[in-house]
Amino acid sequence: MMRTVVPGDGKEPSCMLWPGWAAQAEVAPWWDRIPWQQNRIRVFGRWHDEPRWSAWFGPAYRYAGVAWPASPLPDDLAQLARRVEALIDPSRVASGFSLNSVLINGYRNGQDAMGFHRDNEPEMDPSCIASLSLGAARTFQIRRRDRSERWEVDLAHGDLLLMYHLQHDHEHALPRRLRVQDRRINFTFRHIVVRGDGR
Repeated sequence: MMRTVVPGDGKEPSCMLWPGWAAQAEVAPWWDRIPWQQNRIRVFGRWHDEPRWSAWFGPAYRYAGVAWPASPLPDDLAQLARRVEALIDPSRVASGFSLNSVLINGYRNGQDAMGFHRDNEPEMDPSCIASLSLGAARTFQIRRRDRSERWEVDLAHGDLLLMYHLQHDHEHALPRRLRVQDRRINFTFRHIVVRGDGR
């Protein structure tokens, strides 16, 4: 049953959770076939190794000094994107919105993490990002940029999170949990606006 994590209405920011939406999925087959890489990112003028593994499928995309070339979604990921798309409220996204890309993050254990950030690159439509978690449960944090409000939700295996209009005034993070020993995969489906030159 769907529940609200961050309240909102219409074009206002909100976050909706479908617990166990993909509970039947297995972690190992996905983990073994994803073409993982560890990127170096530029944060406040300094370069760091990302404390996680990543992969990208979709039109060309850039963030924090990382440049992903265009790579078509494999059929199974495209089918998964269409299933997720069916849950999106069409009144909250622009006409023609589709989940045409996915950034996949692999967390080897609780040492791997992601700091507070926004997904607000100019080529990305921020009206909705869908996040599917497989594997170890981890705590997902959301806060307003002025830090006046903060929310936490434990994302377990198979949980699906839809973030509507959350990238302007809010940031999100996945903090370290040192006692977590198991792997976690996070699929973040998005809509990348393709320019006339195809990039």
